[in-house]
Amino acid sequence: MCEATWALGSPISHRSNGRRPSAGRGAHRADTRRTSRKAIQCGVDLLAFCAVPLAGLVVYWAGGQVGRGLLVLSVLEALVVVGLAVQVVLYAGLFGSGRR
Repeated sequence: MCEATWALGSPISHRSNGRRPSAGRGAHRADTRRTSRKAIQCGVDLLAFCAVPLAGLVVYWAGGQVGRGLLVLSVLEALVVVGLAVQVVLYAGLFGSGRR
């Protein structure tokens, strides 16, 4: 082991009371409420990053007097937001996919 690794590793192990720094990951993954926490976080992410922008677009479209160019751009924006929503759900791993 090189000295730089030893010098960096020593304080980390000292702060973690002799346990490996990543030892908490197993406990986190074994938590019985993990699925519900992930679902709640996914819902919050969808609300903040997808529902709010889509609501703004709906208000814009409902306002009338939408020009053709801006309508095309706003529809493209809506498609991007829907793609983001799909990625958020997939990344959450609620259906057996995504990061674990």
